[in-house]
Amino acid sequence: MPTQTDWDRITVTESGRVAVIATYHGPTDSHGSRITVRRADGGGRRITVGWDYALGTTENHAEAIRQYLELMEWGGAWTVGATRTGAVATWAGWA
Repeated sequence: MPTQTDWDRITVTESGRVAVIATYHGPTDSHGSRITVRRADGGGRRITVGWDYALGTTENHAEAIRQYLELMEWGGAWTVGATRTGAVATWAGWA
């Protein structure tokens, strides 16, 4: 449980960006494994990135998110965390 001192270190700012969600989709009869990336609020674009079997799970999700952020022209530092079905990225500010 965070202490009051921990909460005092949290800064909330409006970045104009929303969280990004990457979801893994397993192979089907017609498609290999892939990851879809979209805004968490459901708006905007969605992209699909093919699974790179030379990379691990974390690296595949990070690469898919990187491609999405590049497409959206959203710079700065992003923090990526794992979820049950993939990953989520939130804007951490300017590096």
